[in-house]
Amino acid sequence: MNKTLKYAIAVILVILAVTGFILFEVVKFKMVQDDTMNSMLGRSIYYLLIAGLFIWLQYILGNSPYMSIKSLTGKTALWCLPCLLVILANFPFGALIKGQVTINRPDLIWLYIIYVIGISLVEEIVFRGVLLFLLLDIFKNHNLKYFLSTLISSGVFALFHLTNIFAGMDIGSVLLQSVYTFLIGGMLAVVAIKTKNIWMGVIIHAAFDFGGLMTTTIATGDPWDVIFWILTISCGILCAGHIIYSLFNMERKHVS
Repeated sequence: MNKTLKYAIAVILVILAVTGFILFEVVKFKMVQDDTMNSMLGRSIYYLLIAGLFIWLQYILGNSPYMSIKSLTGKTALWCLPCLLVILANFPFGALIKGQVTINRPDLIWLYIIYVIGISLVEEIVFRGVLLFLLLDIFKNHNLKYFLSTLISSGVFALFHLTNIFAGMDIGSVLLQSVYTFLIGGMLAVVAIKTKNIWMGVIIHAAFDFGGLMTTTIATGDPWDVIFWILTISCGILCAGHIIYSLFNMERKHVS
């Protein structure tokens, strides 16, 4: 496939995915009477359909190597350990134990799992599978190939989350979400580069969202207790150091 055409298709796909998400948030579909179930069910169906479409298109675009699990090894899994610590820190263990967070819809946990898997599939395929690997191709001869690709893809990923304004979130919460989404996006970008596929990122992303989205769906309460912040800051610093060091190491090997 012509490279210019490939780039154009990739950009159009990202724009269509974002536009579709906005339209889905604006036009509220009613499938069941239960509002919580209706919201998660509708989004899950939308995300899984889009994920299926993008997986198919990845093969058309020639990105099928990034969809393979053959590159996942014990060594790459070990490299991802600091990222897994961030996941553990994001789960509200302390708040659940102390009763600050209550799971009031245990009947919907099965749908919640499908919901977070759908989100992680779509976002990893679009922002890492399509956008990140497109940027890596664009900057393949640049001395800062990995830094630029990571920064730009993470920035677009963060800007995408501004669309949550259409879902009814207040501006302050959306801006805060965009900041930490940029950081998580950077982590997931380096995971994709290091593992040479998107599946480890999908697993990390889904596990992260499982803890982070709980109080906006099947639970209520305040998950941000002292334990949460201590774990988040300490694990975040450790993971950031690991990611930045890995980026420097990859750039050094790239230019040598």
